[in-house]
Amino acid sequence: MTLFSRLLLATGLFCGSLSLGAQAQTLPTHSIRSNSPTDTSFADLEFLTQEIGAARVVMLGEPTHGEGNVTEAKIRLIRFLQQRMGFTTVAFESGFYELNKAQRQLEAGTPPLEAIGNSVFAVWTGTQEFQSLLPLLGKGKDKLKVAGFDNQLSGDYQEDMLEELEALLKPQKGASGIAYDYLEACISSMGENFIFPPTHQLALFELQLGKVRRLLEKVAASPDAKRREQAAFWLQNLRSLQATARNYATIDPTSIDSSAWRAATHSNPRDAQMADNLLWYVRQHPQEKVLCWGAVGHFANKVEVLRNAELQDYRPMGRAVKAALGNDAVYILGTLAGGGTHRFGAWGQLEKVPAPAPGTLEAELLASGQEYAYVSLKHAAPGRVLTTYAFEYKALSGPWSEVVDGFLYLKTVNPPHPVGLASAATVPDSSRSNLLLNSINPARRLRVAKASTAASGGARRRGVVLDAKTGAPVPFATVAVPGRALGTVSDAQGKFGLAMRAGEAVQVSSIGYEMATLAAPGGGELAVRLVPAAYALANVRVSAASQNPKKIMQRVIKAADANYEQADYAAQVYTHRSLINFDTLRHEVEYVSQVFEPAGYRHWGGGFMALGDQEKHRIQEARVVVESPRPLGPFELLEGGQGFVTASSDPVRISPLFKKKKVGKFNLQLDSIVRQGDDGLYVIRFSVKRATRRSTGTTLQSGYAGKVYIRQQDYAVVRYEALWTADTVYQNAVAHKYYGRKNDIANLYSSVCSDGRAAHVVTYQKGNNGRYQVATSRAQGVSVGRVLGGKPFHTQKVCEEYFTSLPAGTVPLPPNPAIEPRFAGNEMYQLQFVPYSPDFWQTYQRPTAAEAAPELRATKP
Repeated sequence: MTLFSRLLLATGLFCGSLSLGAQAQTLPTHSIRSNSPTDTSFADLEFLTQEIGAARVVMLGEPTHGEGNVTEAKIRLIRFLQQRMGFTTVAFESGFYELNKAQRQLEAGTPPLEAIGNSVFAVWTGTQEFQSLLPLLGKGKDKLKVAGFDNQLSGDYQEDMLEELEALLKPQKGASGIAYDYLEACISSMGENFIFPPTHQLALFELQLGKVRRLLEKVAASPDAKRREQAAFWLQNLRSLQATARNYATIDPTSIDSSAWRAATHSNPRDAQMADNLLWYVRQHPQEKVLCWGAVGHFANKVEVLRNAELQDYRPMGRAVKAALGNDAVYILGTLAGGGTHRFGAWGQLEKVPAPAPGTLEAELLASGQEYAYVSLKHAAPGRVLTTYAFEYKALSGPWSEVVDGFLYLKTVNPPHPVGLASAATVPDSSRSNLLLNSINPARRLRVAKASTAASGGARRRGVVLDAKTGAPVPFATVAVPGRALGTVSDAQGKFGLAMRAGEAVQVSSIGYEMATLAAPGGGELAVRLVPAAYALANVRVSAASQNPKKIMQRVIKAADANYEQADYAAQVYTHRSLINFDTLRHEVEYVSQVFEPAGYRHWGGGFMALGDQEKHRIQEARVVVESPRPLGPFELLEGGQGFVTASSDPVRISPLFKKKKVGKFNLQLDSIVRQGDDGLYVIRFSVKRATRRSTGTTLQSGYAGKVYIRQQDYAVVRYEALWTADTVYQNAVAHKYYGRKNDIANLYSSVCSDGRAAHVVTYQKGNNGRYQVATSRAQGVSVGRVLGGKPFHTQKVCEEYFTSLPAGTVPLPPNPAIEPRFAGNEMYQLQFVPYSPDFWQTYQRPTAAEAAPELRATKP
C-alpha cells in the first residue's frame, strides 16, 4: 500500500478493506446501506464529501442504459450531493436544445413529468425507476435544474426548435432569406431517424446555418440582455447541430453494424461535441455545480491506458472535460456489478451479467459479501492495474484510476421496469425493427370461419367502377357488403363480381375518391361512379370577418370541453379489416372489442413515451374471413396516417388540428356553408404548412389535408375527412442508401414506393348525455412500389370501426392473461389470442354501413 493510502486510512477516510489476491494489497471499501431513492439517512455516504472534494462536476456513469437499480442508486446519490454538497443541476446525456427548453418550461411551472418526458431519451424516462428523480426537479431553490449535453436530438421538444429560432430572428434584417423548410427537413430526419436525409445536401444545410449564425452574431451584440443571452445559447446550439449533421452525413454511425463499430472512428465526433456542450454550460453558468447522467463509457478519462487496441484512439468526453476544467474539478464515478441481468431500457432483450473471473475487482467484491459498496481509485489505488467489467460488462485491464475516480458496486443488478403498458405502436423506434421481424405466431393463429357460397346468399352480380369525372376505370377498388362482411376487389380494368341480395347496402371505395353507398340492384350489371375527393366541394371564396376560418376553428377548440366527452368513456366497437394486393384479397378479419378511454386521454399513443393516459382495448370475439397464406407481421394491417387503430379514431381528441397551440400550423379556408334544415354546417378545408410529426400527428408524411364539417349552432365537428401523403422521396432515398446492409434502418426501409396515401373519414353523433362521440371511423391506405430485390406490390388496407357507447361507469375489461403485459392493449397483437366462436357470429348483428358523403349544396354566406 502506498504511503498516501496509509495516510488516508489513518485519517479514517476509508472503512473496510478488500484483498486483491495476487496483487497482494488490500483495497479499502465503503459499505453502503441501500440504493433506495427514498433512503435519506446519508450517514453511509458522508465519506463522499472528502472523496469528491471541491469538484464542480460529478459524472454518474452506468455500465449500459439498462440497469433499473443502478438508476435508483444514482438518484440516491443525487439527493445526497444536492443536500450535502450543494449541487444544483442535473445534465443528461440527452438533447442540448431539448433540455434547455425543459428548464425554461420547469421555470414556467410545467410539471417535471411533462418537461422531462419531452426532452430526455426514453431509455430512462420510459422506466419506473427513473420516475423517482422527477420530484427533485422543477421550480424553486430546493429543486434541481436540468441541462443537456448530447448533440443528438431527443424528445418532442425538438419540434419547437425552428419555430423558436424563427421568432428570435424575425426582427433582424435578412431573416426572410433563411430557408427554414430546408433546415426543418434536415433536422427532422436527424431527430427522428438519426441520419442526415439522403435527399438533401450537407453543403446547402451548412449554407443556411451560416446565414443563421451571422444574424445571431448581430443579436449577440445587441443592447438587449435577454436577446444576447438567447443568442449565446443558439450559437452553441448551431455548433452542436452542425457537428451532428457532419457526423451523420460523413460517418453515418446509425448504419454501422455492431461488428464493425469502432469507438475512435464512430464515437469520437459525438463525444467531442458533448464535451463542448457541457463545457459551454459550465462556463456560461459559473454558479452551478453539475451532476452528469449518462454512460460511463462517455464519461471516462484516459481510456488509452487500458489494454484494448480499439480504445487506444478513443477520446471520450470525460477526458476533454477533465483536461479543460482540471483533474480535481471533475469527479468520474463508474458502476460495477457482481451479477444479475440488464437490457436496453425497458424493452430490450434480457442479457446476463457475466460471472466475474477470479482476480477481477468484481470477483473480490462479490467474495466480500457486501450488497452495496464503494471503492475509491483516485485516493486508494492510483496507478494500480486492475481488471473490471465497468464498460458494458467486458473485461478490461489497466490502471483504472486514470479512467475513473471511483466505483459504486452492486452485488446484483436488475433490468428497469416499463412505466406503463405500451402498445406496439408506442414501442420506441430503436426496438420497432425487432417487432417488424417477429411475425404473428402461426401456432396461435385464429381459426378461419369458412363461408360457403350457399351461406353467403344472393345472386352473383357483375359490375364496373368508374371515375365520375373522366369515365376511366378505377382499378383495385374495394366493393363490400358490410352487413354480411362480404367483399371483393375490382381488377385492373375496374371490373368486379360479388354475390349480393337485391336492395342490400353495397359500399364501393378507393383511395382518393368519396365512398359510394348504394342499394344492390335486382338484376343486370352495376356501374358505380366514384367522385374524386378533390371535386366534392365547390371552391367558394368567403371574406366576411365573422366567418374567418381560423376564428371558427378557435371556437371549435374552445367549445370542445362542452361538446365532447370529458369523463371516462367506454364503447363496444365492431372492426372490419382487409388487406389487398393488386386485385387479390389477401386477408380479411372482423372482431368485436371493448374500448375504454380515460378522461385525460388526448394522445393515441399515451403522449411522450406513453407516460400519459392511454386507451384500453380488449378484443372479445374475432373471426377471420379470409386468411393470409403466410403469417402477418404486427404492422402489415396498419398504414401511415391515422384511423387504423381505435386509439387513433377520434381526431377531435388527438389530431394537432384541434390543439390550441397548433392551429397556426395549418392553412385554413372556409369552403362553403351547407344548409341542413334550420341548421347549417361550416365546411373548412385545411392543409398543414409544414408536414412534421408535431403538425401531422404521425411520421414520414409530406402532406396532411382535408375538410371538417362544423355545426353553426354549437361549433361541434360532426364529420372529419383527412388525407395523408407519404414522403416517398425521403423513404425511397433512405431505402436505396441502406439497401443490402444488415442493420435496423435497412429492415425498416426495405422497399421503394411510387405512391403512399391514407384517408380517414370520421362521423360524430350526439350521445344521450348531450356529448358528441365517434360513431364511425373508416381508414383506407394505399401503397404502390416494390421490395428492393423482391416483388412489386399495390397494397390497400381498410379499417372500418363502428362505435356503440356503453353506460357511464362501465369498468374496463381486464387484459388477456395470455398476452405479454407490454402489448396487452395492442389490437394487432391481441388478435392471435382470441379464439373463434361460431355461435357468437351466427347471431351477431353487424352495424349498418357507414353513411355516404353528404350531397352538399354550396352557397355563399
